[in-house]
Amino acid sequence: MIIEGILLGILIGKLKGGRFKRLGHSILKLPWIIFFAFSLQLLTSIMISLGETTIIKYRLILYALSYCLLIISLFFNIQFQSIWFIIIGSLANFIAIVFNGGSMPIDINHLRRMKLTNLLTSIETGGLPQYIPIEKAVGYTKYLGKILATPNIYPLKQIFSVGDILVVLGIFLLIQKMMSPNIYNRDSKVLKLDHKEKIIK
Repeated sequence: MIIEGILLGILIGKLKGGRFKRLGHSILKLPWIIFFAFSLQLLTSIMISLGETTIIKYRLILYALSYCLLIISLFFNIQFQSIWFIIIGSLANFIAIVFNGGSMPIDINHLRRMKLTNLLTSIETGGLPQYIPIEKAVGYTKYLGKILATPNIYPLKQIFSVGDILVVLGIFLLIQKMMSPNIYNRDSKVLKLDHKEKIIK
């Protein structure tokens, strides 16, 4: 979903008169911490999928660390309203994972509908401990799990959470904002002087 959000954000930003090259001029504070946090989440999930026992054992700590770094660094950028979508979405996913011991609840019925047999079997047998069936979710965290899915007509089969949608929406809006020329224009006041070179208020 994130890739679609980025590409669509760039497309809409371009149609609105924005420039792609402006994305290379980072206006975010603590960008490297944000990048590190996202990378840590991705790397943790990959290592778990590869069966790394140490990563599996400490996945809750690693996920918690990545989300805390991400959320804290995002708070330094709340001058952009779209950042709030990313913060709230990340918090929703963070709560779902932490309250379920480092595992994200997922609706396996979607896996059956999409015929993702290998993934379904791995989750049911505990081969992918970063996920648990939605039936095993703690309390209301099942509503924060991956309970939504793309329709059959969509070429890319994806299952996602409410938090994922908010994060992608925030990224989509942020990219457009970063491409906009208006963000680089600072408010300035023109000083007017009279014939004696005194400032006219």
